Amino acid sequence: MEEIKITLTAKDYDKAQEFSDFRELCKKYLSKVGKNWDKFTVVSHDSFIGYITENAIIKYLKEIYKTISIETWEEQFDMEKIKQIVGKGLTDDESIALVTSYFYDSWDIKIESQKFKVLSDVKTALTAKEPSSRWNFLYPVVQAEKGGKDIMILVYYVVASTNDLRSFSKLVLVGAITPERIKKCKIIRAGERTVFGTTSQIDNYITELSRDYSPLSDFIKV
Repeated sequence: MEEIKITLTAKDYDKAQEFSDFRELCKKYLSKVGKNWDKFTVVSHDSFIGYITENAIIKYLKEIYKTISIETWEEQFDMEKIKQIVGKGLTDDESIALVTSYFYDSWDIKIESQKFKVLSDVKTALTAKEPSSRWNFLYPVVQAEKGGKDIMILVYYVVASTNDLRSFSKLVLVGAITPERIKKCKIIRAGERTVFGTTSQIDNYITELSRDYSPLSDFIKV
């Protein structure tokens, strides 16, 4: 595990909140048109901390690897058009298909060079504790079976208090894991108790940080 050095400003937090708010508007829009299948997002802060983490990962990779190119899922879309559709509540088939395609991303970040291409899912976990290699991370079964990604990158968003997302302390990059490795892990079913004493809301694979994750650099060929 390693710390990703970043400094967050009020502007960064505001952008993350704006992104999170828009994702919620998209969910409401998709519910109205019968396309809300988002069953694995069970906490409201996912989009907020995910926005910050993805941008940090992109900056981190670009600083280390000068010859790679990076594209986000969002960059494939005309975001102004999508915002207009959601804002105006347009319900023609083309509009619905566009918002649906944007919202249900197949991957988060595409990393590539002339030698390789990696489609990655970035997962961000919120904690007020110091991340430990003894921990495990629960990865949704529905996402693992969806396909379309080569790796899942895991990052911890460390705060002074989990009730305050702006009490940011640091980002800790755990590493990456392949879908094939994830599917070899045990499953905790919805309704079962986790090792942290919480209840699993959905079926999840139990990935172990010390056993299942490799350095992100192992998947990048330059």
